[in-house]
Amino acid sequence: MDNPLSKLLNFYKSRNFVRAEKEYLNISKKIKPNHELLNLYGVILFELKKYDQAVTQLKKSIEINPNYYQGYNSLGNIFFKKNDLNAALEAYQKAIDLKFDYYETYHNRGNVYLKLRQIDKALENYNLSTKFNSRYLPAIKSKIDIHYSFKNHKLALEEIQNYLSIEPNNASMYHQRGDIFAEINSYDLALQSYEKAQILNPDKSFLLGGIQLTKSRMCIWSDFFEMKKHIQDKIIKQEKVSPPYTVTTLYDSPKIQFECAKVWQNEYKLKYKKTFSFKKKISKKIKLGFFSADFRTHAMGHLMVGMLELHDRSQFELYGFYIGPKIKSGDTLHKRIFKCFDKFLDISLMSDLEALNLCRELEIDIAVDFMCHTGDYNRFNLFLERLAPIQINFLGYPGTSGSNSLDYIVADKILIEPDEQKFYSEKIIYLPDTYQPNENYKKISSSIVKKDAFGLPEDKFIFCCFNSHQKINPMIFDAWIHILNNTENSILWLLKDNKFSQDNLKSLIKKNGIDPNRLIFAEHLKLEDHLQRIKFADLFLDTFPYNAHTTCSDALRVGIPVLTLKGNSFASRVAASLLSAISLNELVVTNIEDYKNLAIKIYNEKNYLDEIKKKIAINKKESNLFKVEIYTKNIEKAYKKVYQNYLEGIKPQNLEL
Repeated sequence: MDNPLSKLLNFYKSRNFVRAEKEYLNISKKIKPNHELLNLYGVILFELKKYDQAVTQLKKSIEINPNYYQGYNSLGNIFFKKNDLNAALEAYQKAIDLKFDYYETYHNRGNVYLKLRQIDKALENYNLSTKFNSRYLPAIKSKIDIHYSFKNHKLALEEIQNYLSIEPNNASMYHQRGDIFAEINSYDLALQSYEKAQILNPDKSFLLGGIQLTKSRMCIWSDFFEMKKHIQDKIIKQEKVSPPYTVTTLYDSPKIQFECAKVWQNEYKLKYKKTFSFKKKISKKIKLGFFSADFRTHAMGHLMVGMLELHDRSQFELYGFYIGPKIKSGDTLHKRIFKCFDKFLDISLMSDLEALNLCRELEIDIAVDFMCHTGDYNRFNLFLERLAPIQINFLGYPGTSGSNSLDYIVADKILIEPDEQKFYSEKIIYLPDTYQPNENYKKISSSIVKKDAFGLPEDKFIFCCFNSHQKINPMIFDAWIHILNNTENSILWLLKDNKFSQDNLKSLIKKNGIDPNRLIFAEHLKLEDHLQRIKFADLFLDTFPYNAHTTCSDALRVGIPVLTLKGNSFASRVAASLLSAISLNELVVTNIEDYKNLAIKIYNEKNYLDEIKKKIAINKKESNLFKVEIYTKNIEKAYKKVYQNYLEGIKPQNLEL
């Protein structure tokens, strides 16, 4: 007779578990199963999700051989799957007592502690696993995931190197290594890792978008248009080619952005959605839950704080759910934001299930996603699982989520025109004036500084752009070169983003026959110092198709005109929205030639520039752009209306205030 264990193993390894179960039942009729057969049968039942039967068989195997450590390990796996974590720990401990160097069990026990959010104990067990088997890849991978999730980049990179020393052709590891290097601004190393991943797996999901974004950040444009066409072709075919944010920087097309976002959000695996339903309730106050990694010194934090402070607490309860990095001590903006909430909850270390349960226990009525597809910390998957009966995409991401789980997106009539609504999975909340909240006043440094403190010449016209460099592309930079070539007594003042883009932009401008010293880079400063500094600029030149957002309103706040090219997408209309709110539509153009010509006209005609600046000063007072009290009342009207519609059973629909 053939070895029954060997035959059963073959079915198990081929993952034909139904056939394996039948085979075991046939074998058990002919011979009395030993502990190994019973253990394997228990594992087969586990794979078939017959957990209680599996436990019974595994206990039988241990009764036959009390020293059978594999049986205890298998038993622990089933208890873990059943979420009986104490029983799992007990079973794993018995396995380890019988075999002190049982590396698989240390890894499994680490998984239990990870689920319990006892991170130190999880890491301790993963380290024990690799101590007894330095080549055990699951434990190395678990360490990578922990270090990466806590942004311990150095340790994550060390473990990735360990992994690659064992499995050098793993494209996913190179992809993840690229992501980490990108997060720490080591863009050259990120690009090397991404390109290695591409060699190993040319069709790896979402890799091409990461490569292009990294090149954009470095201002490497040698194959910009070829890559742009290649990525677009794949998006049209609904292939997994790029994260959505990258696409907003490349294409002035709400359709392309919508198609990309739909593919991206489909990658999230729903685990809990079907097990929960919300009960409608009428209460005195609507509970608003705001989710963000930016309740701190951050561009988003500066935009939201005034609005949050002014919410009517007699009508709303505010809950802040923080999902970002550790807050730095002395962060005064965080302290302001913290005080805005009835409850501030740091859920950054919580599992998805813990965060979902917490939000649902608090009975949040409206969950506001301040991030959507932006940032390294977003928890978009929580919104797919449904944190609240109403969910809103607001402020953080200039485009559609691509998901029906987000009911609304906050916009205005400039950003989304009626015939473009079909490219948004959400219904539109149309605010009057503009979608962007801005405080009435921001502190501006009062210290006296001169142009030379920032390396600026005294007698030159100063064009500026303080957008991050991934927003700069060959088309807009060519326009800037044309402008500089036709305005001899001018310089271009940019934000100092990274050494790679700085060197590349200087090189490009030199190749075009322009003195690279006419390109000046500004250091990052505190907002109050930056607002004082940019007063030295004469004209802000916007990027396209991803406009200035906070940087646009910052410039207008201190009286600097912003010249923008308005396109078709949300991201390419933000500056137009802000300029329209302050009645400066003459600074909004719709083609690149008009953009270049108007910049040169403003340079040449000082009286025209003076008129624009006077108009900004007057319109700032008369418009609602910097009147956060009015903005807050409008967004509150929207919250109340969408919640009332929900109570009345009215499906989400476009709302115009």
